Amino acid sequence: MKQSLVQTRSEKPTVVDVAREASVALGTVSRVLNSPDLVTEDIRQRVLEAIDRLGYQPLRRKGALGSSAKKASPKRRLGTIGLLLIGMDDSLTHLPVITEAIHGVELAVAAADESLMLSNVPSADRVPAFLAKNMVDGLVIKSPLLGDLRSCASRELVEAIERFPHIWLIGQPDSAGGDVVASDNEEGARIAAEYLFYKNHRRIAYLHPRPGQTRSEGLKQAFANHAERLGMHLSRFEGERLEKVVWPLPAITKTTDLEPLLDQWSAMSNEERPTAIMVGADSIAVQLYAAMQKRGLQVGKDVSVLSFNHEKPLMLALHPSLTTIDIQAEAIGKRSVDQLRWRIEHPEDSLSCRLLIAPRLVEGESVADLNA
Repeated sequence: MKQSLVQTRSEKPTVVDVAREASVALGTVSRVLNSPDLVTEDIRQRVLEAIDRLGYQPLRRKGALGSSAKKASPKRRLGTIGLLLIGMDDSLTHLPVITEAIHGVELAVAAADESLMLSNVPSADRVPAFLAKNMVDGLVIKSPLLGDLRSCASRELVEAIERFPHIWLIGQPDSAGGDVVASDNEEGARIAAEYLFYKNHRRIAYLHPRPGQTRSEGLKQAFANHAERLGMHLSRFEGERLEKVVWPLPAITKTTDLEPLLDQWSAMSNEERPTAIMVGADSIAVQLYAAMQKRGLQVGKDVSVLSFNHEKPLMLALHPSLTTIDIQAEAIGKRSVDQLRWRIEHPEDSLSCRLLIAPRLVEGESVADLNA
């Protein structure tokens, strides 16, 4: 039952997995793949060995890795996209939902015969070289969804980002401009609420140990609206809001973050206690399962659990199998590149837009059928 979120590896290895395996920065992997002359031979070999161990398939333009790569030119080429990860602790960067979205970006870039340059800036306090030197045509950015961009990131980094066409992946932090490609939280909340209603749950709950995140707040409100429409009673169990958000932000990886919230649920009377709990991410569901197990509670019997994201590597060890809403992270990654390409080709259009990907239900065994 116990599971380390930090050590969980995505089903399809990405550059993030390669960087972790080789114990190098994400930007170093990018240089090995795109400009190998800029790295030392020992670092290059370390990255190549990590690629071989993981079975990673570099998705890049022709004339790539191997002997021909040594002749590659570091000179900027047309069709170069930057993938920028900012403000995230490794425990957050390596969550499957993020690595799957990154894989989607890689697939879309490779399909268009473009180049991809990458950089990870956990503290969001410096400007990557490919931005400072104008080596990319546009950016796909992934950041935490908790915290204000202009207070959590350096002014120099924010200004550098805003010089380029850019797309925020899965969501955007407060005060961030630009386009967003994300899952349709409204539709996901509708699917979740109607599924629980269909299973005859009338007292339901939303649980989140870290309130204030832009995506979770939107999901919570949409879930509440649909619960009210269906005549369901919704309880909310949430942790304390952080007085000050500091990046890099870690993932929620501690069972102790959820135990006080589960205790609030347990303290309710049988007549009031929700029969089903919804959480906004499978990584949180993992911790909820563990907290319930510590208290001798059984998922699907004592209370039902429904989650979001469909992070299969996290779900493998869960019993009963988790019912979750698949946000289609890989499709989000692919569409972010499509939208960035459109934005690059239409610089005169200043209106920001949100492109929403339709989610889908993946039914497990964690939600009891109370009709029986």
